[in-house]
Amino acid sequence: MCDEIDDSFYSRQRYVVGDQAMLSLSTARVYICGLGGVGVEIAKNLALAGIKDLIIDDPSTCTIEDCASQFFVRPEHISQRLSRAEASLNALAALNPYVNVTLSSYSLTCQKHRLDSQLIEACLRDVDCLILTDCHIFYAAFLNKVCRENSIRFIYTNTMGVLGNIFCDFGTSFTVLSPDEEPPLEFFIESIENAERPKLVIKGQISHKLPDFCSIVFREVRGMTELNGRTVKVKVISPLVIELDIDTRNFGKFTGSGIATEVKPTLVVSHIPLAKQIEKPSLSSTDLVDPASSSHAHVAFITLMIFMYEKHRLPRTWCKKDILLFTKLAERFCFSDLKVDTQLLEKIASTCRGQLAPLCSFFGGVAAQEAIKAVTHQFTPLNQWMYLVADAVVPETLPQAHTLRRSSRYDPIVACIGPENMEKLVKARAFVVGCGAIGCELLKIVALLGLSTGVVNSQINNSDSFNPDEETSEATASFASSDLEPPPLVIRSLRQLAEELSFRDVGVIRVHRAEVSALRRHEPGFGDTSALDRPVGELRTATSDSDSQIVRLRPVPAAQPREATNTTGPRGEPAADLGDTSLVNPLPLLSNGSVTNSASSDHRFDERSLRLPMITRISSHSDYDADLESLAQQPRSYSVQIADSCAGLISNANASNSGEPCVTVTDMDYIEKSNLNRQFLFRPEHVGLAKSTVAAQSVRQINPALKVNALVSKLGPETEQTVFTDAFLQAAASGDDKANLPIVLAALDNIEARNYLDARCVANRLAMFESGTQGTKGHTQVVFPGLTESYSSQGNSSSGGADGDGDAIPYCTLKSFPAKPVDCIEWAREKFFTQFTLKPRVLEQLLKAFSCSPSQLLTAFKSVIVEGSEEEAAFENPNQRNLIHQLTGSQVAFFNSRPRTWQDCIRVGREKFEKYFKHKALHLLYKFPPDATVEDGKPFWQLPRRSPTPIQFDASNQLHTRFVWTFARLLAYQSDIEFPALESNTPPSSLIAEALADFTPAPFTPSQKEVVTDTSVKAKPAPVEPLSDSKAELQTLLKVAIERLQSRADRLITCRPIEFDKDNEADGHVDFMDAAANLRAQMYGLPITSRYEVKRIAGRIIPAIATTTAAVAGLISLELLKYVCCRSSESLLALSRNHFVNLSLPSTMSVLPAPCRSTKLPNGMLYTIWDRWELQLPSLQTSLKDTIDAIKAKYGLEASLISRKSRPIYMSGFPKFAPCLKKPVLSLIEPEPGDAYVDLVIAYEAGSEDALDVEGPPFRLILPIPPSSD
Repeated sequence: MCDEIDDSFYSRQRYVVGDQAMLSLSTARVYICGLGGVGVEIAKNLALAGIKDLIIDDPSTCTIEDCASQFFVRPEHISQRLSRAEASLNALAALNPYVNVTLSSYSLTCQKHRLDSQLIEACLRDVDCLILTDCHIFYAAFLNKVCRENSIRFIYTNTMGVLGNIFCDFGTSFTVLSPDEEPPLEFFIESIENAERPKLVIKGQISHKLPDFCSIVFREVRGMTELNGRTVKVKVISPLVIELDIDTRNFGKFTGSGIATEVKPTLVVSHIPLAKQIEKPSLSSTDLVDPASSSHAHVAFITLMIFMYEKHRLPRTWCKKDILLFTKLAERFCFSDLKVDTQLLEKIASTCRGQLAPLCSFFGGVAAQEAIKAVTHQFTPLNQWMYLVADAVVPETLPQAHTLRRSSRYDPIVACIGPENMEKLVKARAFVVGCGAIGCELLKIVALLGLSTGVVNSQINNSDSFNPDEETSEATASFASSDLEPPPLVIRSLRQLAEELSFRDVGVIRVHRAEVSALRRHEPGFGDTSALDRPVGELRTATSDSDSQIVRLRPVPAAQPREATNTTGPRGEPAADLGDTSLVNPLPLLSNGSVTNSASSDHRFDERSLRLPMITRISSHSDYDADLESLAQQPRSYSVQIADSCAGLISNANASNSGEPCVTVTDMDYIEKSNLNRQFLFRPEHVGLAKSTVAAQSVRQINPALKVNALVSKLGPETEQTVFTDAFLQAAASGDDKANLPIVLAALDNIEARNYLDARCVANRLAMFESGTQGTKGHTQVVFPGLTESYSSQGNSSSGGADGDGDAIPYCTLKSFPAKPVDCIEWAREKFFTQFTLKPRVLEQLLKAFSCSPSQLLTAFKSVIVEGSEEEAAFENPNQRNLIHQLTGSQVAFFNSRPRTWQDCIRVGREKFEKYFKHKALHLLYKFPPDATVEDGKPFWQLPRRSPTPIQFDASNQLHTRFVWTFARLLAYQSDIEFPALESNTPPSSLIAEALADFTPAPFTPSQKEVVTDTSVKAKPAPVEPLSDSKAELQTLLKVAIERLQSRADRLITCRPIEFDKDNEADGHVDFMDAAANLRAQMYGLPITSRYEVKRIAGRIIPAIATTTAAVAGLISLELLKYVCCRSSESLLALSRNHFVNLSLPSTMSVLPAPCRSTKLPNGMLYTIWDRWELQLPSLQTSLKDTIDAIKAKYGLEASLISRKSRPIYMSGFPKFAPCLKKPVLSLIEPEPGDAYVDLVIAYEAGSEDALDVEGPPFRLILPIPPSSD
């Protein structure tokens, strides 16, 4: 991805960051140090994003605990004693064939390597961004200093139990080309004053949404032409009025037309070094409920670093002595204006050795997005710290003892949530709806957390119990204050300590940066199942050269343990845990002049600073290393060919009713190449297969104990009575055990589907966890039965563009008066639908009814003309009779216009060009001449209306010929006519000119056809309008049709509708849209739109990037964990959050979920959306009156209106419904066969004559069981 962008792979991301950023990514080089849970998440996201060179560094040996957050670690990696980097290499490379993933030959954190200028030069040569994960802050401060000296962007992130953070330093002067993802705001001008500081009024009632003191640029201003092209600062007065910082007293008078566009500023961001950000941090607030939470989290994190510096370890899990020491240290460091949150500190200290996959996912997404900013200068970088604490998942009381089997993959999770909550988690069920980008991320996290694995007995319970306080020899009560005597320097000045330890006598280290063009590039293409062309058993590693070398792997057999040495690893692990030293090349000699170091050549850093370990991820059982016996007890991953296993993975819908917990996932879509850029469970070889089945296979490799029930059915009204019944939803979300919490994970990409799933969850009282993304923005919402509002309560509308953004375009704007290029694109989309989908669909029904036979159609058309009873009797098929009786002039005219040859197709395309781009303009100018005025005397043709200019067809104009060619191709395909193939994308003008040699288009004839100008009339689905209601004209058209049929009586007639496919490049769907939209734009004097932007708008493509998906999935998964761990509904509502994310700013806002609203009924009762009233119908013959009486007796209310599916069954006071009272209620509601109940809408009398009737809660009428036929 250097010179060209593979749009079929990167299209969704390209819409987010733009072409220039995509090209910057294709030349970037990023170094990731640490491949734990958060590190591998960052690496995954950057590989999907298209970073040119991704260098990974983590010598830590894989352990079983890594499986809780490192989704590329497998049991075989543990048995082979591979490092985390080695285990991740091939999996990362397989994500994107355009990315060169390499394994660093040296490690920045391995103490087997002497940390000096040569090592740093070897690791960071030509690196644009260093990402440091899970590392001690003092060591991070040293590397931060090196990065600042060499203009390397620096990112530092950690996840420790329930605490996560990220720090960014992009140097003293970092230029931001575009501060956010939003396009510049644009609006039409109603008026501008002639004044020293004039007021500008926005046309219409749409707010300008401009920030205060921004700048705008003017164009197409009439009268006050001096403003055109000027950039002016503005002050916001109101949503419709702004004040201009320019004197217009000597300018011309504004005459009612003009456009203003926001000018996006270029920012220069200045960051402060990490060492100076320890005691005086710049914190980005995330929790709006508790704004001080970030400060408390920073205090806790720095205290962890102090604790680790003094004790050379993290606090032990649930160890009371360590907790007490930790809180005492925090009290000494805490900011003067901040009160110590002892409860939060205890939770963080107790869980810091754990890991939570949701936190890794969130910070992995945020950090990867910051790395993209670092190398592209696109969007605003973080300033400078961000924290997130998931303390709500920690048990209120510390576990006194638990029965965790040593070295379970769930140890890091249990360290955070406790064994009881872990047991609830593995026994829970979940229904995942949607398996796109968010669905894949959710399934990954579900697998890592062990949800629905049901392995509590085999992997957690064991007689080998463990007490957290057994590791300490002293009782907590005897812990004396004398133990709290760290060096005074630690408490007095952490900044000074960091500088002394990390910067002492180091001097300035210069890293040589080679020319980018000299770097070796690896650019395999799609088609191969392996993303990188490397021999089996070989790894491509980065060396001190700009080139790469091949290192052959010699995995250590499982039966041959390594020889012990006296060295320790970067995280303080024993020597046995370190990788084979033979895999590391000796340090090469550097070329003269490549490094400048003021210290002596054999300078060694301070011994104490060298011993600072990286943050350890050891479990509460400390230095456990997986042995062969324990590995044998672990379920091993397996590899199955997807094509052969898909059928087995698609389980029967009733499978979820079984007693065992499982995750049920459904998605009707199939994998496309464009999915591979952000849906990381899929690979090129999976294209064309069902998403749900492939995802099920992939996540079972992450956790083989996970039970997945994969379905390929659409969740919607059409499957409500067959597949996704209420009973199915209850079973899939919670199972047969009523004690299980119901869980529905919504991973949908449109508002209509979300609203439907939301309604089903409310009706069945199921908890729903909703999330969505659009570009760098995302949201999450929790929906809890009886507690919160539902998704639909927010009034989300499914109108507008992709994912419901935007309002419907007014009918007159779409048809006659486009104001913006997007209006032209929507017009082109409507023309495609009318010409190639809707009209052909209607004609296809007619043709198929008569077997596409000309003779049968001939007889049918003659019968309409003759109108004899004998002819009518000839239609034995009722469908034929109905279609002929409903025949309209427009249908017959469309039939008559069908081409017979390729030349006919070209000519029809030419006729459409004349009609759309010449005759339309002439008609508008005929109806509204250039000097036309409206009622108040103002010109008719003023913005937003634009006067059209007729376009004269020019065979040498590529845009003109492309429209004719693409229209002809689609028409030929629709009519089953062969057409020539193009060797290039440029239509041959010679072929078009030849087909049009003797063609003369019909001249324009003025007509009195009305033109709608009222903007309140909204666009409607294009109807098939009758050409004429006159029977005579219909018969004239039919006579033409009969003549055509008689001339081709031996050939079947074909007309197949074409559904628009945005990804169908072969048939030219987007090419037609592009040509049609831009020709219309030219006709109205609007800017030309690029083809790929036309594709986005016409295809309703939602911009997407993997970073946002990962962050949002992590946040909603945290809410899922809270839901499982909370013991009461009160605490659940208080601790849960809805999140709003914008990674381009970056911004994360967490708010309390809104409680469900109550409605008061006339009888004084209150109800919410979660309530439902029910009544058992006594018998099949129970009358409507008896039913109404039974409702009054049970609920004390008089029903005034009863309806079902918007059809009224009873309305009091209307004589029309009086006879219904005596009828059986079943005869009125008309249930379907097999229905056990019927849902009704009932309104009740308000109790006074003036008051309106009040609608009650949903009402379910339980039907009696019909007598058996036996």
